[in-house]
Amino acid sequence: MKVLVLSQDEKHIWVDYPSFRIVCPEDEKPRIKANWDPHIRTSIFGSIDNEGELVNIEEDTANADGYCKFMDAIVKRYPEYHVFMMFVDRASYHRAKLVREHIYELRRQGKNFKLIWFPRYSPEMNPIEQLWKPFGMNVHNKVINAKHKLISVVKQELNVVSQSAKGLLAKYFPIMFG
Repeated sequence: MKVLVLSQDEKHIWVDYPSFRIVCPEDEKPRIKANWDPHIRTSIFGSIDNEGELVNIEEDTANADGYCKFMDAIVKRYPEYHVFMMFVDRASYHRAKLVREHIYELRRQGKNFKLIWFPRYSPEMNPIEQLWKPFGMNVHNKVINAKHKLISVVKQELNVVSQSAKGLLAKYFPIMFG
Protein backbone atom coordinates (compact mmCIF):
# COMPACT_ATOMS: atom_id res chain seq x y z
CA MET A 1 0.00 0.00 0.00
CA LYS A 2 1.35 3.42 -0.92
CA VAL A 3 1.12 6.11 1.72
CA LEU A 4 1.40 9.85 1.20
CA VAL A 5 2.86 11.63 4.23
CA LEU A 6 2.94 15.43 4.49
CA SER A 7 5.20 16.98 7.09
CA GLN A 8 6.19 20.56 7.79
CA ASP A 9 8.92 22.39 9.65
CA GLU A 10 9.20 26.14 10.12
CA LYS A 11 10.82 26.82 6.74
CA HIS A 12 10.11 23.93 4.44
CA ILE A 13 7.37 21.54 3.52
CA TRP A 14 8.42 18.09 2.41
CA VAL A 15 6.45 15.27 0.96
CA ASP A 16 7.58 11.69 1.42
CA TYR A 17 6.27 9.39 -1.23
CA PRO A 18 7.35 5.78 -1.60
CA SER A 19 10.09 6.45 -4.11
CA PHE A 20 11.01 10.14 -3.81
CA ARG A 21 11.11 13.19 -1.57
CA ILE A 22 10.32 16.80 -2.49
CA VAL A 23 11.60 19.76 -0.50
CA CYS A 24 10.47 23.30 -1.29
CA PRO A 25 10.15 26.67 0.47
CA GLU A 26 7.25 26.93 2.89
CA ASP A 27 5.31 29.48 0.81
CA GLU A 28 5.36 27.26 -2.29
CA LYS A 29 3.07 24.35 -2.85
CA PRO A 30 4.81 21.11 -3.79
CA ARG A 31 3.67 19.76 -7.15
CA ILE A 32 3.33 16.03 -7.44
CA LYS A 33 2.03 14.12 -10.39
CA ALA A 34 -0.94 12.14 -9.12
CA ASN A 35 -0.60 8.41 -9.08
CA TRP A 36 -3.54 7.95 -11.43
CA ASP A 37 -3.65 5.29 -14.04
CA PRO A 38 -5.20 7.14 -17.02
CA HIS A 39 -7.07 3.98 -17.99
CA ILE A 40 -9.00 3.81 -14.70
CA ARG A 41 -12.27 5.54 -15.42
CA THR A 42 -15.86 5.47 -14.34
CA SER A 43 -18.95 7.52 -15.12
CA ILE A 44 -21.63 8.49 -12.64
CA PHE A 45 -25.22 9.20 -13.58
CA GLY A 46 -26.96 10.96 -10.72
CA SER A 47 -30.03 12.89 -9.73
CA ILE A 48 -31.30 14.45 -6.54
CA ASP A 49 -34.74 15.16 -5.23
CA ASN A 50 -35.65 17.99 -2.90
CA GLU A 51 -35.25 15.80 0.17
CA GLY A 52 -31.62 15.24 -0.72
CA GLU A 53 -32.15 11.69 -1.90
CA LEU A 54 -29.49 10.85 -4.41
CA VAL A 55 -30.08 8.20 -7.05
CA ASN A 56 -26.95 7.24 -8.93
CA ILE A 57 -25.40 4.46 -10.89
CA GLU A 58 -21.81 3.83 -11.92
CA GLU A 59 -21.00 2.84 -15.49
CA ASP A 60 -17.74 2.46 -17.38
CA THR A 61 -18.70 5.19 -19.88
CA ALA A 62 -21.32 7.90 -20.14
CA ASN A 63 -23.55 6.86 -23.02
CA ALA A 64 -27.20 6.39 -23.95
CA ASP A 65 -27.31 2.80 -22.70
CA GLY A 66 -26.04 3.89 -19.29
CA TYR A 67 -28.60 6.70 -19.14
CA CYS A 68 -31.39 4.22 -19.89
CA LYS A 69 -30.15 2.06 -16.99
CA PHE A 70 -30.14 5.20 -14.85
CA MET A 71 -33.80 5.96 -15.69
CA ASP A 72 -34.63 2.37 -14.73
CA ALA A 73 -32.84 2.92 -11.39
CA ILE A 74 -35.00 6.00 -10.78
CA VAL A 75 -38.19 4.04 -11.51
CA LYS A 76 -37.02 1.30 -9.14
CA ARG A 77 -36.19 3.84 -6.39
CA TYR A 78 -39.55 5.63 -6.71
CA PRO A 79 -42.11 2.94 -7.68
CA GLU A 80 -45.03 4.97 -6.35
CA TYR A 81 -44.49 7.80 -8.84
CA HIS A 82 -45.84 7.85 -12.38
CA VAL A 83 -44.44 11.19 -13.63
CA PHE A 84 -40.74 12.04 -13.52
CA MET A 85 -39.50 15.49 -14.44
CA MET A 86 -35.80 15.29 -15.23
CA PHE A 87 -33.81 18.50 -15.59
CA VAL A 88 -31.00 17.63 -18.00
CA ASP A 89 -28.23 19.32 -19.90
CA ARG A 90 -27.73 18.80 -23.60
CA ALA A 91 -25.27 15.92 -23.38
CA SER A 92 -25.40 13.79 -26.52
CA TYR A 93 -26.59 10.73 -24.61
CA HIS A 94 -29.63 12.66 -23.27
CA ARG A 95 -30.65 13.36 -26.88
CA ALA A 96 -29.91 9.91 -28.26
CA LYS A 97 -32.47 7.88 -30.18
CA LEU A 98 -32.02 4.98 -27.74
CA VAL A 99 -33.01 7.25 -24.82
CA ARG A 100 -36.10 8.53 -26.65
CA GLU A 101 -37.15 4.95 -27.43
CA HIS A 102 -36.58 3.96 -23.79
CA ILE A 103 -38.74 6.87 -22.61
CA TYR A 104 -41.56 5.64 -24.90
CA GLU A 105 -41.15 2.13 -23.49
CA LEU A 106 -41.34 3.49 -19.92
CA ARG A 107 -44.48 5.43 -20.87
CA ARG A 108 -46.09 2.18 -22.07
CA GLN A 109 -45.35 0.85 -18.57
CA GLY A 110 -47.11 3.85 -16.99
CA LYS A 111 -43.93 5.77 -16.08
CA ASN A 112 -43.90 9.15 -17.81
CA PHE A 113 -40.46 10.76 -18.10
CA LYS A 114 -40.35 14.39 -19.13
CA LEU A 115 -36.91 15.76 -19.94
CA ILE A 116 -36.65 19.49 -19.25
CA TRP A 117 -33.64 20.98 -21.01
CA PHE A 118 -31.35 23.49 -19.37
CA PRO A 119 -30.24 26.29 -21.68
CA ARG A 120 -27.01 25.62 -23.54
CA TYR A 121 -23.76 26.47 -21.74
CA SER A 122 -25.45 27.15 -18.40
CA PRO A 123 -24.15 24.65 -15.83
CA GLU A 124 -24.82 27.22 -13.10
CA MET A 125 -28.54 26.58 -13.57
CA ASN A 126 -28.16 22.85 -12.99
CA PRO A 127 -28.43 22.19 -9.24
CA ILE A 128 -26.53 18.92 -9.28
CA GLU A 129 -23.52 20.66 -10.86
CA GLN A 130 -23.12 22.52 -7.57
CA LEU A 131 -22.67 19.14 -5.91
CA TRP A 132 -20.49 17.54 -8.58
CA LYS A 133 -17.84 20.26 -8.42
CA PRO A 134 -16.66 19.56 -4.83
CA PHE A 135 -17.26 15.86 -5.46
CA GLY A 136 -14.87 15.91 -8.41
CA MET A 137 -12.27 17.89 -6.51
CA ASN A 138 -12.39 15.49 -3.55
CA VAL A 139 -12.06 12.44 -5.79
CA HIS A 140 -9.27 14.06 -7.80
CA ASN A 141 -7.26 14.77 -4.64
CA LYS A 142 -7.04 11.07 -3.77
CA VAL A 143 -4.29 8.72 -4.90
CA ILE A 144 -6.07 6.05 -6.91
CA ASN A 145 -4.34 3.23 -8.75
CA ALA A 146 -7.05 0.57 -9.07
CA LYS A 147 -10.63 0.53 -10.34
CA HIS A 148 -12.03 -0.89 -7.10
CA LYS A 149 -10.34 1.96 -5.18
CA LEU A 150 -11.88 4.52 -7.54
CA ILE A 151 -15.35 3.05 -7.06
CA SER A 152 -14.85 2.98 -3.28
CA VAL A 153 -13.80 6.64 -3.22
CA VAL A 154 -16.71 7.60 -5.48
CA LYS A 155 -19.22 5.86 -3.18
CA GLN A 156 -17.71 7.56 -0.15
CA GLU A 157 -17.93 10.99 -1.79
CA LEU A 158 -21.49 10.34 -2.98
CA ASN A 159 -22.51 9.91 0.66
CA VAL A 160 -21.07 13.37 1.33
CA VAL A 161 -22.98 14.77 -1.67
CA SER A 162 -26.30 13.35 -0.50
CA GLN A 163 -25.84 14.96 2.93
CA SER A 164 -25.49 18.43 1.38
CA ALA A 165 -28.30 18.02 -1.18
CA LYS A 166 -31.33 18.46 1.08
CA GLY A 167 -33.40 21.46 -0.05
CA LEU A 168 -31.09 22.24 -2.94
CA LEU A 169 -33.80 22.02 -5.61
CA ALA A 170 -36.11 24.41 -3.74
CA LYS A 171 -33.47 27.13 -4.12
CA TYR A 172 -33.45 26.66 -7.89
CA PHE A 173 -37.18 26.62 -8.67
CA PRO A 174 -37.62 30.41 -8.34
CA ILE A 175 -34.60 30.90 -10.62
CA MET A 176 -35.84 28.46 -13.24
CA PHE A 177 -39.56 29.26 -13.17
CA GLY A 178 -39.60 32.89 -12.03
